[in-house]
Amino acid sequence: MGNYVITVPGTVRRPMDERARRALLAVVHGADPEEVGAEVPDLDVLTLDEPEGTFVLRLEVEAADRGAAGEAASDLARRALAAAGYDGDTAAIGTPAVTGIDTG
Repeated sequence: MGNYVITVPGTVRRPMDERARRALLAVVHGADPEEVGAEVPDLDVLTLDEPEGTFVLRLEVEAADRGAAGEAASDLARRALAAAGYDGDTAAIGTPAVTGIDTG
């Protein structure tokens, strides 16, 4: 098992207000790379380009390998979006990418 920082890109089809943003971040609390300390000190969990409706989530997950880490991050992203009021018609996520690994 290792800790992976996964970048999950996506698109929202309606604006994300502050309430939705807080709900999304509440779900990923603890999966926040900022919580890891010196491992990834300057990453924000959520980067949102309002005019374009694109976003990037950066999440830390524990998994056996890269594939499992990507699946775990995608599942977490879907749960977070659902909590924020977004479903398959109002938000889509792209292919997750591994951006950091700590197998120590």
